Amino acid sequence: MTRTVIVMVLSTALAAAAYAQEKVPEQFGFDQELTAALQDMSGAQLGTLTVGDLEKLAGRVSVVVQKIQYVQKVRRASFLLPGAGQFMQGDTLGGTAFLAGNLAIVTGTLIGAYFLLPANVQFRDLDYFHAPLGSIRSAWESNSLVDYLPSIGFFAGGMILRAVLGHFSAENAESEARASIAEGKVTFTPNLDVFYRGGLGVGMRMGY
Repeated sequence: MTRTVIVMVLSTALAAAAYAQEKVPEQFGFDQELTAALQDMSGAQLGTLTVGDLEKLAGRVSVVVQKIQYVQKVRRASFLLPGAGQFMQGDTLGGTAFLAGNLAIVTGTLIGAYFLLPANVQFRDLDYFHAPLGSIRSAWESNSLVDYLPSIGFFAGGMILRAVLGHFSAENAESEARASIAEGKVTFTPNLDVFYRGGLGVGMRMGY
């Protein structure tokens, strides 16, 4: 029974190492920490390891993986919705600023794109609430692609600007997340489930 448990835990530890080596991006700043944990694992003598030793080694790697996943989660959230990652870090001022910028860009883009549409498909000339669908379709089809290019171009430009804002928001949120980890505001406990679920599980604690 003990032999089976040791094999199972060792398999988990090796899977953890492979997973972590594949997933860790150097820019997140955890590569050295992960390398040290993996070296300790690979340098250990199998014959001298107990189940507890194996669990400890795998757990150490799992903590690093959770840090990486946490930073990735914060970064992704702030790219998709600028300000979201800042709010996750308790940065209300930064989150509000990025969120307001995102709202301004999206609103401005939609309004600008609308007023650049041909006049016959704008609300002042076409009653979308009462006109038959056939009439609405005919109005849109009466214009050529060239007629819609100004609106399409303005919309595309707005989306590019929105992506740029998302990039800067993600960079800022990532920096805040790494600082929170370094300062101990966000801590993690060994949790081998991250290698199976790919999530943070219950291993994270907020220290605010």
